[in-house]
Amino acid sequence: MRALMATTIVGASLLVSLTPVNAATASTADPASRSTNFQFPFPCGQSWTGNSSNSSAHRSYELDLNRGSSPDADLGDTVVAAAAGTVVISSHQGSVNGYGNLVKIDHGGGWATYYAHLNVRSVSVGQAVAQGQRIGTVGKTSRPGNNISAHLHYEVRQGEGYPGNIRKAVFNGVTFGYPTQTLTSKNC
Repeated sequence: MRALMATTIVGASLLVSLTPVNAATASTADPASRSTNFQFPFPCGQSWTGNSSNSSAHRSYELDLNRGSSPDADLGDTVVAAAAGTVVISSHQGSVNGYGNLVKIDHGGGWATYYAHLNVRSVSVGQAVAQGQRIGTVGKTSRPGNNISAHLHYEVRQGEGYPGNIRKAVFNGVTFGYPTQTLTSKNC
């Protein structure tokens, strides 16, 4: 956590004081602002369509993301971290909740992102990741017998209490246009 700087101009003099900030207070002071730091979870310049109503599994603001015209056109495409954080789950969660290969990144302040149905997971638990870093590839993994086409299932959560903790996705400071919108990644 960075220290905050207070700057005061008195007459022609500039006074600068460094004040250490309690990390717990700083990360929760304005939790809504942290959500605006997320970027689209794909490499810069790629256009993808997100849909929040196309699946019976959706309970809130989850997104299924595709860019190809056929069911498995996206299979193997790169998925990147929407924001910097620490990987807290990198495992197959198919028989538990149908997510298949899942990566969950903790961004601090109670914020986390979920990347489900991955074909390949490129990160491990405890690993620090940078915004835009490759974390896996688009896949179609799920629970046994669940025949799904390739896509990225993406969620933003704040705090506990699923599904009430699922938040609207915000990319580059703009709330996703639910239920469907096509965006071009600025995750450069």
